[in-house]
Amino acid sequence: MSKYMHVYKDIKQKIEENIWQENQELPTENELMEYYSYSKDTIRKALSMLAIDGYIEKRQGRNSIILNHHLVNKQFLSEIKTVSELNRSALHDIETKLVALYIVQGEEDLMETFDVTAEMDFYRVARIRSIDGQRLEYELSYFDRRVVPYLNQDIVEASIYNHLENHLHLKISHSRREITFRHANDEERQYMDLGDYDMVVVVSSTTYLDDGQPFQYGSISYRPDQVTFVSMAKR
Repeated sequence: MSKYMHVYKDIKQKIEENIWQENQELPTENELMEYYSYSKDTIRKALSMLAIDGYIEKRQGRNSIILNHHLVNKQFLSEIKTVSELNRSALHDIETKLVALYIVQGEEDLMETFDVTAEMDFYRVARIRSIDGQRLEYELSYFDRRVVPYLNQDIVEASIYNHLENHLHLKISHSRREITFRHANDEERQYMDLGDYDMVVVVSSTTYLDDGQPFQYGSISYRPDQVTFVSMAKR
């Protein structure tokens, strides 16, 4: 691991575990150089990555400040995170419930995305995610069974990505995402606590392994008043 990645991961872990808290200033670059025993260039690279990923805000002539990186209000588009990873400091009561798990074939979107014939098998997984007692997310995912040969209720309600990474030893690389706003469909009205809303925010994605192979296609629907998406842009 490179030196700047070591600094990046260590500071990120401290933020996620609430050791360094929201709105707190980071130590100065000189203090971080002394703490990690690395050069100023290494520290600056790590801080730039943290700023791009939404963990800190760099301020001209002042120390960087730690940003809110909690679960419900903000989703950071630069990361692929499981819910348990986002909620590492246990700020929220989260429950994932399986709605449906079965095998499908011949769906046109899947055939096009994965470049396969109609005979190829996919797991169709539908889940509800309740946060602090409210059903705020509805997730629908399809998994290529050549890559993910077996899923059950225990795996799905715990963490599919944990199963993929720690049991199947797959390396998840990146995800292509698209955000849309639309009227809720029948499933979302049935499984989400939408209140007075008839609209949902939908993040559709295709997720890839480190060899470029797609293995997951799906979407997560959010109640619009309960999510904010954050992306850092640089000129």
